[in-house]
Amino acid sequence: MEEILTLCLFKWADLRVLCKTHDGNYLVKHRQAPKHETTLTIRQVQAATASLEFLRQFAPLPVRITKIGRATAIEADFQGVPFSTFISADNYYQGFLHTKNEALLSHLTTLLYPKVKSRHLTTPLLLNAFYWFSSLKHYFARLFPHFLQPMSSSSEDLLGYVPPIGEVLRTAMNAQIRALTGGDITKEEAVLSMDTWRALTELDAKAKEVEDIKRQTK
Repeated sequence: MEEILTLCLFKWADLRVLCKTHDGNYLVKHRQAPKHETTLTIRQVQAATASLEFLRQFAPLPVRITKIGRATAIEADFQGVPFSTFISADNYYQGFLHTKNEALLSHLTTLLYPKVKSRHLTTPLLLNAFYWFSSLKHYFARLFPHFLQPMSSSSEDLLGYVPPIGEVLRTAMNAQIRALTGGDITKEEAVLSMDTWRALTELDAKAKEVEDIKRQTK
């Protein structure tokens, strides 16, 4: 997290690090005044990043950079976005959380910014995509609390087998699609092209029905 705060500080202050000095400080310059150089100590950087503490909390509403190069982002709150896009994005997001494989963030960013060029997939912009989707998931968790619940930290069975994250995500995805199609595979294409909000509303209602039945049978 400290790395993210530092990246934001230097990006927003328009500072460039030239090198690390022999005493552990950093020689920096302002991009708009390249002839003016100064040194910053670790303590100074830490003091400056303290003003960015709000970044430690996810935004109450989904927020993101609207364009990367010429690639325009899809809707921040996924209204009007096909359910298939949400499923794919969530798979990349969950996969990254479990594996820390940055390639999955690149795939996520490509989904969120159609036509984005690979040269624009820098670490700060990948982090933008991660924070965007994280804030979206937190937002959806408040709107659809019965369906969107945290994944279990331990998915092992009675024999101690822990399935690979890909298998877990594939099973969850198939369960979501089956819940919306009622097992009718002829409806799958229509479900995948359904608006994300509509699909999540239906899944949340079905999850609530299951909760009510379980409560009544106790």
